[in-house]
Order: sequence, then structure tokens, then C-alpha cells
Amino acid sequence: MKSSTDNTQTENIASEQPQLSQRPFLRFRQIIEKYFGEQKLTETRKAIVLNDLVDASSPGNDFFVMILFSSAIATFGLIADLSVVTIGAQLIDPLMSPILGLAIASLSGLQRMFNRSFLAIIKGAGAAIGISALLSFLTYRLPYSIHASIPHEVMVRTTASPFDLGIAIVGGAAAAYALAHPRLDAALPGVAIATALMPPLCTIGFGIAFQSTFIILGAALQFFTNFAAIAFAAIITFSVLGFGPNKFKKNKDLARSVLVSAIMVLIITIPLMILAWNSVSTARLDNRVSGMIMGNLPDSVQPQLVDLEINSAKNKTDITVTLRMVRELTSPETLFLHTALVDQLGDPVTMQIVMLPMQIID
Repeated sequence: MKSSTDNTQTENIASEQPQLSQRPFLRFRQIIEKYFGEQKLTETRKAIVLNDLVDASSPGNDFFVMILFSSAIATFGLIADLSVVTIGAQLIDPLMSPILGLAIASLSGLQRMFNRSFLAIIKGAGAAIGISALLSFLTYRLPYSIHASIPHEVMVRTTASPFDLGIAIVGGAAAAYALAHPRLDAALPGVAIATALMPPLCTIGFGIAFQSTFIILGAALQFFTNFAAIAFAAIITFSVLGFGPNKFKKNKDLARSVLVSAIMVLIITIPLMILAWNSVSTARLDNRVSGMIMGNLPDSVQPQLVDLEINSAKNKTDITVTLRMVRELTSPETLFLHTALVDQLGDPVTMQIVMLPMQIID
């Protein structure tokens, strides 16, 4: 009899152990449901949001007219190197609605709406790239003077980082939340500015006009980063607001759309992290080499570092440094600097010094 009681107690303890291990998760789920339960929309409001996104996601004539305007403004802003003009193109941002439509369609299982939204994104992106490439090609061949150099606004759109991914995720969530609540429509222009979609596409067209693979690939990575992050955040936000099957119910698997979008974000995160690591490594090397150069120059030349270019290859480092000095370096001083760099870097160093004369008038 005692043995039977002990067995029963053991079974009760064993059955309670999983519940104890699940308590943090259940507590977190209760908090989420309690807070976001108040954010759920009425069925009428859901129908209005769906109808609005169906209309906005359909690639009609007005959609392509807005693509034309937005891409033209963005391209001229990039060519003229004017950030204010580029921001104006982001305010129009006709691609945001199809992306939000794609997110809510994939969550709710609306295949026809999904196809329309996806088609609108593909056609709109292709049209923007084509318009930008044509305008860039023609503008740089007009008879008035435009320097055949890459503007700063273009170069900004050729690099992406994990910060861009985070901005796009927050922006996508804000866009979905503001769209679902009519009193928050005023926030949508700010979201469009934060999550740039048209400028990277127009930068791709600029790269095609200049036949620059670096510009094309860099801008494409930035666009796909923003696109995947916005779609992922919008799916999560719409699901929290009560759209689709994902309602934080117990023992419910993640919706397939959430899983696919999360994988897309993860895939994009990998090259972004690699680029970020390379940028940090390059910055550290630049700071290290500049400190070595300035620390091994004689005080009598009163050196000022103007520019530093470092090209690191396998077992070799090429350094080009531009210095402003009151006099030129002598051969022994140059040899001493080169020897110090070789000793401290531990690799063969090829060094070029550009000396700019400087006169100090007291």
C-alpha cells in the first residue's frame, strides 16, 4: 500500500516537472495576450484594412504613374547629390502598400491578393530600375557639365549594415500598426522616410548606367534587406492585431509565412554581419596604421594626416598616405617610417607618401 502511494506521488511530481519548466514561457504568453489583446481589431476594421490593401496592392495605371514620379525624383536626387530630394521620393514610396499587402495575404492565406501584391512589387521595382537607368544614362550625356563621378548619395545606398535591418524591422512594424489604426495614418510618411525602398532601386539603375557591379550588388542588398525586414515585421504585427491564424494559442505552430519570412531575414543577416565585421576590421586597421605613422614622424615636420588608403592582400600591405607638412621628409626619415611600419605590422609593406607643403604664419 505504501509502495502504491509512493508511485502515485512520483507520477504527480513527474507530471508537474514539465509544467514547472514551461512556467516562464506560459507567463510570457499570458503577458503578451493580456497586452496585445487590447490591440485586436474588430472584424469590421479588419475588412476595411484588407479592402484598402487589396486596392493599393493592385498594379494599376495610377500605381505605375506614382512609380514614375517617385523613381524620377529619387534619380535626380541621387545625381544632384541632394539628400532632401531623395527624401521627397521616399515620401511617395508606392512600393510600401504592396509589401504590406504581401504580408497580410501570406498570413491570411489570400492567394489571389498575394499574387497581385508580388506582381506589383516585381513590376514596380523593374520599372523603377529601368527609369533610373535611362535617366542616369541620358543625364550624364547632356551637353552641360556634370562631373562623371559617383555622388555621395549613391555611395550611401551601396552599403548595408545590421542597423539597416533593425531600422527596417521597426519601420515595417510601425507601418503595419499605423495602417491598421486610422488615427495613426500621419505616421506613415515618417515610416516611408526611415525605410527607404525607392532610392536603393534607383541606385541599381544608376549602377547599370555606369556598368558598375559594385553599385548594383550593394544597392540590391540594401533593397532586399529593407524588403525582407518590412515584410517579416508586418506579418508579426498583423498577426498580433488579430489577422490570420497566428493568435498565440497553446500548441500552435508558427504560420508558414512567418517561418519563411524569418528565414529570409536570417539569410540576409549573414552578409550584413560579414560586411559589418569587415568594416570594423578596416576601421581598426586604419586607426592602427595612422597612429603608427603619426607616432614615427619627427615633430619638426609638424605633420597633419590628410588621407590614408590601405589595401591588404595576402602577406602584403599597400599603404598610400597623404600628409601636410612644413618641410619634406629626408631619406633617412622616410626609411625609418617604413621600417617601423614593417616591424609593427609584421608583413611586407609597400608605402607611398604624398607630401603637401604647408606654411605656418604666426
